[in-house]
Amino acid sequence: MRRLLIAASSTAALLLTLTACGSGDSSSSSAAAAPTGCTPKVGKSDLVKAGTLTISTNATLPPMQYLDASNKIVGMRVDLGNEIAKLLCLTPKFVNIPFDAQIPGVQSGRWDMIDTGMFYTPERAKTVKLVPYEVQGVSISVAKGNPKKITSEADLSGKTIAVEAPGYEFDTLTALNKELKAAGKKQVTVRTFTTTADAYQALSAGQVEGVAIVEAVTSYYQKDGRFETAVKGMNPAPLALGFGKQKPADAVANALNTLRSNGYLATLYKKYGVTAYTGDLKVTTGAISAK
Repeated sequence: MRRLLIAASSTAALLLTLTACGSGDSSSSSAAAAPTGCTPKVGKSDLVKAGTLTISTNATLPPMQYLDASNKIVGMRVDLGNEIAKLLCLTPKFVNIPFDAQIPGVQSGRWDMIDTGMFYTPERAKTVKLVPYEVQGVSISVAKGNPKKITSEADLSGKTIAVEAPGYEFDTLTALNKELKAAGKKQVTVRTFTTTADAYQALSAGQVEGVAIVEAVTSYYQKDGRFETAVKGMNPAPLALGFGKQKPADAVANALNTLRSNGYLATLYKKYGVTAYTGDLKVTTGAISAK
């Protein structure tokens, strides 16, 4: 199939886990200790709060960002955000925010940085400042045993697939539907949910036949034994950190370059099974490739 031009146990136990990972409560936050013996590299006029890097994330995507048993936001992107803040001599503060509120929030100055696995698109780069840093493809999670025998994009024809509120996964399936329609085949029925946790609950209940989300998440659930990854690598694209202001964006880009050169990014990505973005780590606009 043609790819888009790049110009993400028991049923009772499952529901408990997914509910914990799916909170969209904006009051939920996590903060690390303030660094000492250094001078902040971003001034108070460019931050929501002086000395603090306020970071939004949607903590519904284990192992990338989710709520642990103590309701603390954890995961790969939290590890990355903490390390970035450390280099900038800032205190990181994560706030758990639904995805569709994150861009308006960073634009209006409610937080300094979006760190939620947001796909880079040229259109999105016109609204916020984006710094690409990793690459993910869209994958399809199915019930254990893959009862519908889905093994390719073509097999999604006529199936009902869940996605989190319209985003890159939705756009990927919409593009696939255009191809299926042109080929005279049944299209995918795309159901949207508020969170990825809600989408997985629907899959567990048999209300949908798959969930479309980034491969790191489908792989996590497959290792956990609850679901299987039936299709992977659809429409791969860079993911980006997002900003409302130029100075924090440039400072974070510099920090990412340091973390690339000192080997931290490579180690982090290996731990979580993530592909590194090999392009320039800087504020980016226009079409870019998934490299």
